[in-house]
Amino acid sequence: MTAGNDIEVICVKGTYDRKKDPEVRSEGTYENIGYVYASGSPFRDDSFFRRRFFGIKGKINEVLLLRKLKRENKLDFAILSTGSFFSVLEYFVLSKIFRFKTILNYVEYYSALKKKRFYFGKRLNDKLFDRYACSLTDAVFPISEFLIAHMRKVSPGKKYLKVPVLTDFDKYLQAETLGDQKYFLFCGDASYKEVVLFIIQSFELLIHNNSHYLFLILSGKENNIAEIKNYVSDSVQRDRIKIFPRVTEKELYTYYRNSSALLIPLRPTFQDIARFPHKTGEYLASGNPVISTNYGEIKYYFTDKENMLIADQYDIKLFSEKMQFVIDNPCEAAKIGLRGRNLACQMFDYRRFSGVLDNFLDSGI
Repeated sequence: MTAGNDIEVICVKGTYDRKKDPEVRSEGTYENIGYVYASGSPFRDDSFFRRRFFGIKGKINEVLLLRKLKRENKLDFAILSTGSFFSVLEYFVLSKIFRFKTILNYVEYYSALKKKRFYFGKRLNDKLFDRYACSLTDAVFPISEFLIAHMRKVSPGKKYLKVPVLTDFDKYLQAETLGDQKYFLFCGDASYKEVVLFIIQSFELLIHNNSHYLFLILSGKENNIAEIKNYVSDSVQRDRIKIFPRVTEKELYTYYRNSSALLIPLRPTFQDIARFPHKTGEYLASGNPVISTNYGEIKYYFTDKENMLIADQYDIKLFSEKMQFVIDNPCEAAKIGLRGRNLACQMFDYRRFSGVLDNFLDSGI
């Protein structure tokens, strides 16, 4: 958009809850980018049969919309942000019919994602995706070195551009100043229960901690949030742990901006080594220190106590020591946060990256 390109986001079917987000429309603009729900509704219907109907309707309208855009000479590239192998296969066919290029936004090593034992269809999809999806597109936007190495094995010679976490720094202009309360902050889905408990246990190890709170901004299913609440209720630090199950975007960035440090421990798993959570960029943009672990993309961008606080391993004691450093050295921690923000401005500001992206698209993929 900043490079002067027109963008249209197409969603096949709705995912919103009609009761929680009644104001969402089936088409319109968000942050000056046009979008449309091809099914005609942005909401996920409660009825199984109506969901199937909207799914079929969305697929038909998606094809008609692509044909319309091509006839109006408005379709050059389709960036595929999906984890569905069959959606990639569908666009492989459509790109040949309507003559446009496809680029895969590759942000997860799907084969490593945890799945229930009986989810055979999901397991098959993820295996097919990681093995063949890159080969079915004209180019790839991998987010990590791990995915680049994997892509080179399954699709040698494929053109690609590494696209890191991209962040809108202007969002922090609307962040308000809170009181003098000091806190560490984690924001994420409650389904990552292991990670949330890791953070709570690290917080519990802090020495003489009577100055800082732990704020957990959790999204996801109510039963997962309830499990974490039950754990907190038995914690020795329960009076200093606060859970926020739902906040507005403005409130979220205000909490980021006023925190003593932001927490994002990565695990030594294929999933965490392959991904690069976009939350990392948002954390860094706040100007406050970020505490993480030395896995995946972290080691390619950051240095411990220079622009981030990094535990060498996914270990509660080591992670707690980094949190303790923030308590004991607030001035130095603040400097680390500012240096992290400066690096993020150079590497992860979407406006700086727009020219790189535009040049790649013009390079003849």
